[in-house]
Amino acid sequence: MKIKTIRARNFREALSVVKKELGPDAVILSSEDKKGINSYVEVTAAVDYDMSGNNGQTQAQVIAVKPEHTGRAIEVQQCKVPEAGSSHLINIQRDIENLRDYIQAMKNSGFELKMPEERRNIFHFLREKSINDECAMRLVERAGAIEDIETVMSDDLNISRTVRNPFGQIRDVAAQDNQRIIMLIGPTGSGKTTTIAKLASMAIKEGKKVAMISIDTYKIGAAEQIRIYSRMIGIPLDIVANRESFRKSVGRFSDRDVILVDTTGQNPRDAEYIGNLEHIYEMGMPIETQLLLSASSDCGFLMDTHKYYNSLPIDFMAFTKTDEAVKLGGIYNLCRLYQKPVVYITTGQRVPGNIEFVDSKRLTNLILKNGSA
Repeated sequence: MKIKTIRARNFREALSVVKKELGPDAVILSSEDKKGINSYVEVTAAVDYDMSGNNGQTQAQVIAVKPEHTGRAIEVQQCKVPEAGSSHLINIQRDIENLRDYIQAMKNSGFELKMPEERRNIFHFLREKSINDECAMRLVERAGAIEDIETVMSDDLNISRTVRNPFGQIRDVAAQDNQRIIMLIGPTGSGKTTTIAKLASMAIKEGKKVAMISIDTYKIGAAEQIRIYSRMIGIPLDIVANRESFRKSVGRFSDRDVILVDTTGQNPRDAEYIGNLEHIYEMGMPIETQLLLSASSDCGFLMDTHKYYNSLPIDFMAFTKTDEAVKLGGIYNLCRLYQKPVVYITTGQRVPGNIEFVDSKRLTNLILKNGSA
């Protein structure tokens, strides 16, 4: 068991120190906003640890907290303890077991931050929307009242220009090439193939000449699904197995305004999968990459994707299946993590249709009001 008291300028900084020094499993035992000439917050946190040594003997540590304030955190010292078998050590072990039970109970019931009532209400409101603690604390610090949250969140989501015309405004104005190659990537089940068909239908409606390429050769039935969409929409399709075939296919569609590229849906933890995508970019083609994430997926898994997809040159994010999600706060968490603009959301399986190009205000409204997209 390790206990530490942190003093910092604000709750966000204190929580960051807790996470850094005690890890993601740390539990907040108490927190308090100290007012005065030099205001600060004080957070006490604890983390459990395995008491079993390699030789099977029970070990323990006594954690002493120095009273001196040494800047951002109060120092923690590890003190020597009596040898195994002594009555004093047995008492220490019993106390640690009791504290472990207490911390586990806190994990199960949650904890209450000591902060002004209005700020606490905002914090709980945001957590109810599935916005994680760190992001919620950042918003609480910047919003003076609950009615200010919408403005602050909208500013955060306005990472880049507002997207109005999907096939006229997405690319930077500085881009000189006339043809656009748009590649959709994302985990299994994020709806890439269906979204490709939606985008193709929209492009045709705007008078664009469109082609599709699929490099999804692993998932059974995926090739047939995109073939059906290709025939239904009336546009050419190539199915390729490697980057050289991909290069030839792009050349074959040189007369097309838009080439939409469907990719394999696999677990992003698969290094080979990420490596195959990296090989595509190594060809030097002007590819616009859209990362698709399902709004109905487990938020922990989606947050974990950043470690893997972050190595790829992502231009935009898009969230699918928003109609299936109970809460949409995860969209805000991921936008803050990836720092990429959201280009559109999808709201159902219908092709064409069920796709909406959103601005930051619309996205904020969906997250906070939890209304149907």
